[in-house]
Amino acid sequence: METTINTTPSRAGVGTTSIKLGNRKETLAQLAKYKKRSLHSLVLEAVDNYMEQEQARLEYEAQAVRSYENFQATGLHLTLDELESWAKNLNSKNPQSLPLCHT
Repeated sequence: METTINTTPSRAGVGTTSIKLGNRKETLAQLAKYKKRSLHSLVLEAVDNYMEQEQARLEYEAQAVRSYENFQATGLHLTLDELESWAKNLNSKNPQSLPLCHT
């Protein structure tokens, strides 16, 4: 079960979208002036950042579901102690290999 969001605009999605910003518009205009950018570019950057964060969050959640489903199907796992022991050893001169999953 993989979750993705299509961020490529479709032909029908191209155009102008009106958003009522209320008192946010004045603050954004001040930020745009300070940064020597347009208000439009700030809003686009904010929307792009939001979409990127949400895509990453959805993928993270989907990976967690896939991992849990794999554990349910196989019973294979690592304990927290095993993982912590391995992680603490990563910066040593002879780091250990990641332990193998077991039932």
